[in-house]
Parts: sequence; C-alpha cells; structure tokens
Amino acid sequence: MKLLVIDDEKDILILIKKVLSSDYEVTTVHRPFEEVPENLADFDLLITDVMMPGEDGYSLLSSIRDKTDAPIIFLSAKALEEDVIYGLSIGADDYIRKPFAIAELRARVAAHIRRDKRDHSACIKDGNISIYPDSRLVQVNGKELSLTKSEFDIAMLLVRNKGQVFSKEQIYEKIYGFDKDGDESAVTEHIKNLRRKLSYAGSVIETVWGIGYRWKKEA
Repeated sequence: MKLLVIDDEKDILILIKKVLSSDYEVTTVHRPFEEVPENLADFDLLITDVMMPGEDGYSLLSSIRDKTDAPIIFLSAKALEEDVIYGLSIGADDYIRKPFAIAELRARVAAHIRRDKRDHSACIKDGNISIYPDSRLVQVNGKELSLTKSEFDIAMLLVRNKGQVFSKEQIYEKIYGFDKDGDESAVTEHIKNLRRKLSYAGSVIETVWGIGYRWKKEA
C-alpha cells in the first residue's frame, strides 16, 4: 500500500516515514506546491499538513481532490473545532491534531486502509437510492453523487442497519476502527454533508435526539 505524506517540516516527514514504512511504501513531499507527484491516483492514502508556506493545506486539497479518491487525512496544529469542520467539509476524510501520538497515527491510517479491503455485496436499493459497494457508487434517481470515503462508509453502515440508532462514538469506532478519542465533530460534519447530498431522496438519515442517527426504515 502506498502513502503520500506532505508537510513543510522535515522532522515530521522523517518521523512519519520512520513509523509507517514498516507497513507501507511511504513517499514524502517537503515543498507541496512544487513536488506533489502527478500520479496521485497511485496512492492508497494521503496525509497533509494544513499550515504550510504559500498556499495552505486546504488549498492543496481543493486542487488535488478530483485527482484521487484515496482517503485524505489532515495533520495540523489548528485544533479549533471550526478548523476541523472546514477541513472535512472540503473533502478530507479525517483530521489528526498536532502534537499526535504515534499509536493514534498508526491506528487512523490502518483504519482508513482497512475500509477499502472489506467485503462488499451487490447493489443495495432503498427507495430511489442505489448504492453499489464494489464501485463505491451512490445514485439518487440514477444521478451519481460525489461522496468522500467517510461519507460513503457512514451511508453503508446506516443503510445496512436500517432503523438501528448509532451514537457518534459508535459511528466513529465502526467506520475507523479506532475508539480511543472518537472525534464527534468529524462525525457530525460527515452526517451533515451526507444529508445535503442525499436531500433529493428526502430525509433518509434521522436524528434521534440525545442518542445519535439512524437510516429510516422506508425511504
């Protein structure tokens, strides 16, 4: 599995490559807007810093998101909730705050990589929604939706368990396989984006106040 790590701090790049290279093929980029490789589709996961000289990581993500469907993880000292929410809203799949624990980084990366290896089933239909797990495609009335990997996996979790209520913590753990410090703001933002994109199909994701979310039994 190939990882691309982008950061203007060489020490961070050295550390990440050291701790992840035993499990993955790691490519590092120190000058993001000069050195980002053209073959982004060849990478299975991307990690990028947010605060970098010149254009920041948000701008970088916007410029490369249509070139890869791999999970993208932000790694940043910008730890305010609004920073996390904004990063997720523009297409990131996860957000790790600096300083980070090595064990957390390993677990987050492994969880995202593992998601793409899960067994899939045939097309799942619910009302005018069609979900194709093998191709990770969602259609509403035949129109393809553009979902991030996290949005797609949350949709799969909920639609496969119609009527079952999942808390934010449960969603985070089941999707990412990492339950130490589940980021509730990440789940909230992914749900909001998913609802907006599925709005043509009606309100299929319901909020159960004080508990969590569920996919209603009949779309």
